[in-house]
Amino acid sequence: MKFIKAFNNNVALVKDDSELEWIIMGTGVGFQKSKGDLIPEEDIRRKFVAEQSTRKPIMQVLNEIDPKVLDVSVEIIKNAESSLKVTFTNSIYLTLADHLSFAIKRSNERIDYAEASRWEVKNLYPKEYEAAKEAIRQVFDKLDVLLPKSEETFLTYHFVNGQQENKTKMEETLKMTELINRVIELVQYHFQIKLDEDSLNYTRFVTHLRYFLIRQMKQDALEQEEVDKTLLELVKTKYEKAYQAVEKIAKLLETKYGWTLSSNERLYLTLHVWRVTKR
Repeated sequence: MKFIKAFNNNVALVKDDSELEWIIMGTGVGFQKSKGDLIPEEDIRRKFVAEQSTRKPIMQVLNEIDPKVLDVSVEIIKNAESSLKVTFTNSIYLTLADHLSFAIKRSNERIDYAEASRWEVKNLYPKEYEAAKEAIRQVFDKLDVLLPKSEETFLTYHFVNGQQENKTKMEETLKMTELINRVIELVQYHFQIKLDEDSLNYTRFVTHLRYFLIRQMKQDALEQEEVDKTLLELVKTKYEKAYQAVEKIAKLLETKYGWTLSSNERLYLTLHVWRVTKR
């Protein structure tokens, strides 16, 4: 790889023997280099093609980002990969750096976005959420900028969507979050209460919803024998109001997505609803 230009000490534009241009990342790949210098392959941690159709926006993004922000973004990704034990796709390097650049600008201008899904995201993706909080701490430590609370959600989405082995795409993530919000709103309206989002039962409820929705999206039925009808009738009688809420949830899912709740799911969901709403 022959050096063309540096974006900072650790990010550079190079070309290979066939004159194809690449964006490369690695410790020191852009430090004190001159045009035409050879970059050893072992020094390159990540690389992706700066294709003609996309080179202009890629170059614009890199040129518009403060080198310090780009360095912090790379460091955040390395730490997140280590803590989550995953490998992110190459695209996260640009998307995260670009996002952080604008997030820092908004923070400096005291602009924040309202977001109502933080608690759901926190419970859906607890490890990625913790990585997002750590990223905010890194930005503060390195750049002396305190990002707003909403960034916990936005950065979590970046970490979820940037995982190579994660089969839940952003559209599915947003769909799941919306559905969980709808179910929680339905339960709260049915019982005329506000659920305690810090409680263990709330966490269990959201976790159960998450795995149920993932199975539905993948059309992967719960492989268990149907629950005994006597037991289901007992639960319906003992936890009547919770079961009524589950019936409303079942109707919502069937009407909106054509999903059917099995007797097993109705039983488990009733118990979760009862636990999360009891005082």
